Amino acid sequence: MSTISFILAGQYEEVGKAFSEAIKPDFEVVYFATSPQAALNDIPLVLKGEVPTPSSKVGSGNLANGAPKAIVIGTQAYDDAWIEAARQELAVTGKKIPFLKPNVTGSQGPIAGAGSQGERAKVAAERVATALKKLEAEGKLDGNDDGVYVY
Repeated sequence: MSTISFILAGQYEEVGKAFSEAIKPDFEVVYFATSPQAALNDIPLVLKGEVPTPSSKVGSGNLANGAPKAIVIGTQAYDDAWIEAARQELAVTGKKIPFLKPNVTGSQGPIAGAGSQGERAKVAAERVATALKKLEAEGKLDGNDDGVYVY
């Protein structure tokens, strides 16, 4: 399996950094958005191969493996209305990319109750890795899927 790159939509740099480190080496955060509005502006650029000047040091900016394969949402600041707005924005540009959002209730339990920020980032990274592997096996990371999946 080659490295799967993705965009991380989060809020706090320290959590994003812990998540980014925990998900390596099979996965790579190429861009980290720290606010919903910045993400709406920047994601289309990143998907076109342009990495905007980051507001964060999280995210490699490395597009050598091609465009990011998914958008991973790390916080509830990016709600369902935001996801729909982003999907519509990307549809205008002809881009399709799956979104992964955290399980805030469900059988696995919320990530928020997992302990320290570093521990929560590690739990989230494990869940995202599992979800990305499943989506890759199903052929949903090939640019033809814009579904929303829960991790």
